[in-house]
Amino acid sequence: MIKPTLEALNSHDKNTFLARLFEQHEFESPYHFHPEYELTAILKGEGNRFVGNNMSAYQQGDLVLIGSNVPHCWKTTLHNEEINAKSVVIQFNLDFLGPNFFENQSAWKVVQLLKKSFHGLHFSGKGATAVINLMMAVVKTDDPFKKLILVLEILDRLTDHTVYRYLNAEPVIYSPQGVEHQRLKLVQSFIIDNFRSKITLDEVAEIGSMTKNAFCKFYKKTTGKTLTEAITYYRLQYAMQQLISTDKNATQISFDSGFSDVASFHKIFKLSTGKSPLGYRKHHLEIIG
Repeated sequence: MIKPTLEALNSHDKNTFLARLFEQHEFESPYHFHPEYELTAILKGEGNRFVGNNMSAYQQGDLVLIGSNVPHCWKTTLHNEEINAKSVVIQFNLDFLGPNFFENQSAWKVVQLLKKSFHGLHFSGKGATAVINLMMAVVKTDDPFKKLILVLEILDRLTDHTVYRYLNAEPVIYSPQGVEHQRLKLVQSFIIDNFRSKITLDEVAEIGSMTKNAFCKFYKKTTGKTLTEAITYYRLQYAMQQLISTDKNATQISFDSGFSDVASFHKIFKLSTGKSPLGYRKHHLEIIG
């Protein structure tokens, strides 16, 4: 199991930001959080994106703004080249423009944007492409002042961007302290890494260092879902992604997603989406066709 980590900016000065380009065989960061806000653009690759309690498919052109201490990670599912994962990432804290800058009335629009980012914001459309181009410009320039101007322009573009959606209906924020939060991070990380395999209550309770009964109460209280509901959610999201991005049949997808019984998969899928797996695929094809 890969444990979640508390990631911090690698900088000598907290009043700054980082802009980095990643090129990897696959995205390696585990389910993690950090106090910095993060804007991530996918330049190459596809797979599953986890932000808070949300799991969604990502592909080239994906642009997401993540709030401070909102847990997240990207998991690569396509491995047919040496470089299957490429992204540009900008991280910053509230002091990167100096103390109290965002208390200024002129920064009101950015403050509202950052408040929304605790839900996880997914941007799309031509505006998103323009922002990604600006992010690449930040990475390519060596002039610190030009970098700063570009970051400000990016924030300004995002405040005027109307094509976006919340990834989580309710904000999901983790605290660096607290035993319960640490337990939940360990459990969620394990579920994300293993939802396509068999997960037992015994092993998850052990990861949380709790009895089975205590864990069930804890997990329901902190997430609003039972362990079974959480695992089923991730399996269904993965199955939906496979139905629209591959030509695999429903039986193969059910097993690939972690369901051990095809009939049960069909029943659960229809209850969740209102359609059969193949009906869901057909509906999607009609929309994009």
